[in-house]
Amino acid sequence: METKLLFLLLLACVAYTVGQDSSDSSDSSDSSDNSSSSGSGSGEDNDYSYPCSLDDLDCIRDYFAQSGMCTKVSHQDGKSIQRPKLVGFLPSFNSSYTCLDNTITFDGSKIESFYVNKRSNNLVMTIYFDGCSVYTERLQLAIHVRGRENVLVEDYVNITYTAALTGIFPKAGLNGLIGAAVSSYNINPAPPLELGAKISESSNEVVSNWYNALENDISTGVNELLLTEGPFLYSLYIQTYICNYGVEHTGDIIL
Repeated sequence: METKLLFLLLLACVAYTVGQDSSDSSDSSDSSDNSSSSGSGSGEDNDYSYPCSLDDLDCIRDYFAQSGMCTKVSHQDGKSIQRPKLVGFLPSFNSSYTCLDNTITFDGSKIESFYVNKRSNNLVMTIYFDGCSVYTERLQLAIHVRGRENVLVEDYVNITYTAALTGIFPKAGLNGLIGAAVSSYNINPAPPLELGAKISESSNEVVSNWYNALENDISTGVNELLLTEGPFLYSLYIQTYICNYGVEHTGDIIL
């Protein structure tokens, strides 16, 4: 009887020890999981650096100017900017265009992102504007027709974009505009757009059909306009508001 009692006591001690070890292991595992989870956020932060606050344009100007390739400048929203030429394309509408005597006005502009991706060593800067008005006194529109010469027509155009333009600068932006790329994100698919009567009320069948096609698919037209004009507008903004590199971008060349 005593032997049986001693065996039961030993069995109880073993069971308690095993249970305690399992609990300790579980606590250790939970602690390890929590530690791993909290560390993942700081790892992502380590991939990026933020040289300036988004609202500190003076700091952003200094950042670009440190390359020695540009001169710091400033500009105010609502003040118009004159540019002589802009070239663009509307592939969905089989047309290209040249804008002469352009007046551009930014309103409600701000820097939406400004950081360096340490892995790619690219500087990323996004410019947002509530309104970017582009008034062209002389729009030279060329409508491409199969097997024939282009149909040409000239009149004015006025459009106001709401958009965000993102510039990606290699070598952390210290190489100026060399190798930079611009992506365009259109926010308003049907912005104010006015074309002169020689286009909008033309008796020429090709021109009339072109204008009707544009009116029926205005969102595609505006997206293509902004994709074409985005690099021009971005270059204009950075060289008027932030730092002037002395580079005239017209659309004939890649930014």
